Amino acid sequence: MLLTNEDILAIEDILKKNLKGVESRLDGVESRLDGVESRLDGVESRLDGVESRLDGVESRLDGVELRLDSLEHDVTVIKVDMLENNVIPRLNTIEQCYLDTSKRYMDKTEEFENAIADISVMKRAIQKNSEDIRGLQLKQA
Repeated sequence: MLLTNEDILAIEDILKKNLKGVESRLDGVESRLDGVESRLDGVESRLDGVESRLDGVESRLDGVELRLDSLEHDVTVIKVDMLENNVIPRLNTIEQCYLDTSKRYMDKTEEFENAIADISVMKRAIQKNSEDIRGLQLKQA
């Protein structure tokens, strides 16, 4: 089937109208894409700012990590060197001396009480002997 000149002109007219509609719609899509592109540029610049801030945070965290490592080492030194190697043995020595001294005091308490009782008996005996000697001295005179 052959198309007439009229048919071709009609098809051309329809195609031109449709093409104008498509172009119009493409222009709308293009303008919307420009808006999206502009918004993406804004997001990108904001992300650049976030990235730079995160770099700063990362650098500060590296410093904190170094300080924590140093602190951990210091705590280990305190635990091992000071407590286990120095303080605890010295405390054990002090405790042993205290226990030995305490035991000696407890053992000597009875002896001390007996000595006080003996001194009281000797005091009365000396006083009695002194009175007896005075009495004898008075009789001789």
